[in-house]
Amino acid sequence: MGLFAEKVKEVLSSVLPITLFVIILHFIATPLSGVMIGQFLIGAFLVIVGLSIFLVGVDLGATPIGEHAGERLVHTGKMSWLMAGGLGLGFLISIAEPDLQILATEVAELTGGAIGKFAMVIVVSVGVGLLVMTGFWRIVRSVKLRTVLWVAYFIILILAIFNDPVFHNFAFDASGATTGAITTPFILALAAGVSKITVGQSEDARDQFGLVGLASAGAILAVLAQGTLVSVPADASLAAGDATTVTDSLFAPYLAYTLPTMRDALFCVAPLAIVFVIMQLKVLKLRRHDSAPIFFGLFCCWLGLAVFTIGVMGGFMETGRIIGSMLIDKGQPWMTILAGLFLGMLTVIAEPAVLVLTESIEKVTDGIIPRKVVLAFLAVGVGISVALAVVRIYIEDLLLWHILLPAYILIMIMSFFTPELYLGIAFDAGGVASGPMTATFVLAFTQGAARGVPYADMLLDGFGVIALVAMAPLITLQILGIISVIQKKRQDRLSEPAHVAVASGDHVRAKEITESTVPTREATPPLKKEGDDV
Repeated sequence: MGLFAEKVKEVLSSVLPITLFVIILHFIATPLSGVMIGQFLIGAFLVIVGLSIFLVGVDLGATPIGEHAGERLVHTGKMSWLMAGGLGLGFLISIAEPDLQILATEVAELTGGAIGKFAMVIVVSVGVGLLVMTGFWRIVRSVKLRTVLWVAYFIILILAIFNDPVFHNFAFDASGATTGAITTPFILALAAGVSKITVGQSEDARDQFGLVGLASAGAILAVLAQGTLVSVPADASLAAGDATTVTDSLFAPYLAYTLPTMRDALFCVAPLAIVFVIMQLKVLKLRRHDSAPIFFGLFCCWLGLAVFTIGVMGGFMETGRIIGSMLIDKGQPWMTILAGLFLGMLTVIAEPAVLVLTESIEKVTDGIIPRKVVLAFLAVGVGISVALAVVRIYIEDLLLWHILLPAYILIMIMSFFTPELYLGIAFDAGGVASGPMTATFVLAFTQGAARGVPYADMLLDGFGVIALVAMAPLITLQILGIISVIQKKRQDRLSEPAHVAVASGDHVRAKEITESTVPTREATPPLKKEGDDV
């Protein structure tokens, strides 16, 4: 109960600001009906309870499974097994991601079935598996993360040229949606296990970050590849504008979502359970007192995800759509943009995957990178991104790629000056900043706003906010890394004795902050490399 109480306190501090934000808007700008307020408050309560249970499950179940899987793959000593494990585990964990299920459902509905839900989930999961496999290869071969990212995003650029702008929205939204509540902690744990292969090498803790960012890139690549083969009907956006869900019953949405959500949550957790059972029977053979907490953690993951998703779908999503529409009806763009700014800042703090990532960052770096600092940079960046998504709705003919292209050019240039650790953290954060609440509440907010603007297109303007949210941390956290390098150089100059002679040429160069401050792991004998061995 101590762990659960700790998680409740943590989640309450995250969800309460969003609840207060909606209530304040209700009184000053967007008066909601009594039923809608009641549904929203019930949803907020379920979100708090469900997210707390889920995070307990992550600590007890998902994270240990990922760590065990990563370690066992390394201990096989075979590159082929490691690559196959990365592909398979990446595919299975992505196909079970609830955020991806939500996004795929909305895409299928708003495109009139031209892009099927199951087809999109499979395509994205294949892309994630391929890039997780690539991430394992990068760790084993000690390839710089920025090198792999440059290659991946160059291919993305080429594919984007041959795609309809609608698929730009779907692809970059999928990059944020696929790394959510289940995928993020599992991939982080996998990376922690596999990165032990580089013990004693220069990468140290930096190998534990970047794999989530690569998984996000895999989702973009896969959907853009799908877009070269599939087209969206020209009249799909007209049908999309007619979709709405209104009810006068307080509990009707929750009753409608309960059984399907519990089934979907079971589907989300089942791949983890299957992987662990196979590992337990074949290789781990853990004692009962060691395996029991993991099974209990999986149960908590299922129950927590079910309760959390019911709360989000039953109250949060519809409230976001209505608030977006009502703010547009006010005829004051600044009010909608300002609401988007604060909504983005508050929502990212409540994302479960963000909580997991920031805790992992603080733990791995022994507090050198404080969780609160990372959260602050994330909140500012994501807030600006949501506000920018609202601005895009108001400006006719402003497409998503008009923003993403210059932004990613800047991101890639910054990667040359960002320490390797911060670069990995930035791309991981880009994948996790947009989770269940962003994929529902914020996306619904922008879709409601797009529905209220006469010249806006539901597919072109209603989607894309997840892409912008996922982009923001790539800039803000790289800025944090560059600031850290500047501070480290300044400290080195101040602490250097005046009488020490300064060498010339390439021998004098400020080292990355990570090379002098990030703790190294205890050295263990390296794995042998013979033939096909790792």
